[in-house]
Amino acid sequence: MSTQPPTIQGLDAQDTRWLVDEVAALLRELDRSWTLVDGVAFELSCGRVLGLDNLARRLQLFPRARWRELVRDQITTLLSITDLPESVAPETLRPKLEQAGTLGDLDYEPLELLPGLPAVLSAQLPGMTIQMGNLDLVGDRDEAYAAALDNLSRLPQPRHARRRLDPRLQESWVEFLDADDSFGASRVLVLPDLLRRTLRQDFPASGVLVAVPTKFDLWIHLPVDESVIETSLLLAYDALTTCTSNPFPLSPCVYAVSPDMRAEVLVQPDRTGASINEEALGRLLEALPPGPASAA
Repeated sequence: MSTQPPTIQGLDAQDTRWLVDEVAALLRELDRSWTLVDGVAFELSCGRVLGLDNLARRLQLFPRARWRELVRDQITTLLSITDLPESVAPETLRPKLEQAGTLGDLDYEPLELLPGLPAVLSAQLPGMTIQMGNLDLVGDRDEAYAAALDNLSRLPQPRHARRRLDPRLQESWVEFLDADDSFGASRVLVLPDLLRRTLRQDFPASGVLVAVPTKFDLWIHLPVDESVIETSLLLAYDALTTCTSNPFPLSPCVYAVSPDMRAEVLVQPDRTGASINEEALGRLLEALPPGPASAA
């Protein structure tokens, strides 16, 4: 595990530590018991989790002199919400990727594109996100997911940076997308739309590689030639490093996603190395466009 202190998106380690300490002090003042999760979230004794990413983004909009006031205002408001609504409006729904092992029992079958990362129905309400363990608040499963996916595609475009993983590999470009909201990785569920809107790119016939190391991040590689093999290993190493050293981790794996939106694990890394799905790699290589030599 990394020895680096945790950070919340948009805050450095020192400001993150200040925010965590400030919230902890306020919860103690209010006589609330809690457990720290991932160094940046608070699980209350009732099981409710208070994440700090929304609060951190709000702080960045105001002078530092107002931060303590804003923390008190938002945390006390969240704690005052004791009852769930009887229903949620369709426009508030979002699908949210979660690690399968962290979920409790769901009374419905979640949407799952990336193996091991089910997309759970959630609702974005003022000041909080609620996760659906059942369909009581939404009714029909398919209609809820249709609305959630449509809402996901309408969220603001994530930030985009392009970087070559290895200067010696001409085609090792990766598109790094990160979002201010907690649905950055979930945008993989609307990948064709995201490719068109953000990258101005149609979905290639060979498919794409993706990684989702944290809930904020979606990394995309568009394969061009056989350098995809080495690129996938480099991408997996970066995903493993990011997943194990940042709050709200999702997966260290690299996934191959086909044009018909079927996904499988391509590379699964760990501290000792990486395992490659040879069958998936073979399908990927066969689907690559012909190079100059074979096209001649």
